[in-house]
Amino acid sequence: MKKFTGLLLFLVAGMLFAATIDVTKSEGTDQSIITSLTPAPASPEADANTTIKAVFNEALNPISTMHSVILKRLTGKKKKWGMFGFGISRSKNKTIQGSVTYDQNENTLRFTPDQPLEVGFYEVSIRHLMKMKPGMGMRIKPIVYRFYVPEVINGFKLPPEPDEDKNNETLLGIDFNHNGIRDDVERWVIQKYANSDYPKHKTEIGLQWGRVVQQIIQSPQTAYEDKKYLLIDKALECGYRTYEKLGESLNYRIDNDIFNDEYVNKAFNTKERIKAYYRFNGNMSGHVFDDPYFEKPCDFDLAGLKE
Repeated sequence: MKKFTGLLLFLVAGMLFAATIDVTKSEGTDQSIITSLTPAPASPEADANTTIKAVFNEALNPISTMHSVILKRLTGKKKKWGMFGFGISRSKNKTIQGSVTYDQNENTLRFTPDQPLEVGFYEVSIRHLMKMKPGMGMRIKPIVYRFYVPEVINGFKLPPEPDEDKNNETLLGIDFNHNGIRDDVERWVIQKYANSDYPKHKTEIGLQWGRVVQQIIQSPQTAYEDKKYLLIDKALECGYRTYEKLGESLNYRIDNDIFNDEYVNKAFNTKERIKAYYRFNGNMSGHVFDDPYFEKPCDFDLAGLKE
């Protein structure tokens, strides 16, 4: 029985490890011969129609570029099988079919996928390249790196679904695309307003609130000194002006429509985040605030935003 338990734990641990993709993992991307790589290594928002492109500052042997690029999707379909009555899934890497070309005038190697890339993590591997000029050091070291192709809704790129435990073990959680919004909040906002009236406007307001939330819980004890309250005023003013632009009645407050109890529960979803929220409110109490004026209160281009 002990042997069986150990085997099962080993399999489960293997599955959890396989489900975690380190997009920053790379090899040979900092070689001096490389001018640029597209998408950039560890890119969190690569386009589905992207072409893999490597630009070099020296000419390559064209023969060495043939079949030199392999692109794999690391989060492909799962292959399911059963063992002792338990359902177990294994990740199955999928090699992407495409064509390789080399432009000798621009020293540029390209890999063009046959079809748009699906949502997921990818790894590009460029091997067996050689410089045109013969001699010592003519062989180029392998170039391996990863990137992420996000789901896109109404023009908004969603970060991958974060691991709940890892996302909640720290105050600020996971921000995969480094835009100042916690990933679970960002995904929730984009999906919540995807099919609402004025989805782009409401999503932009919700995302601005997401940045406010991160600022609130990051340093709630110095919120007044850091004038964090201005971020709230700015977000509210953005909401009012948005509704005014859309011809909606301002009697229906934006904080009821966007930053309501549902949003608060999503944003402050752990004991530590709730404590930070209370500390922020406590730090704000007992003060008198001026009515600020914001020439451009929105983090986005309100005038240019079209539905």
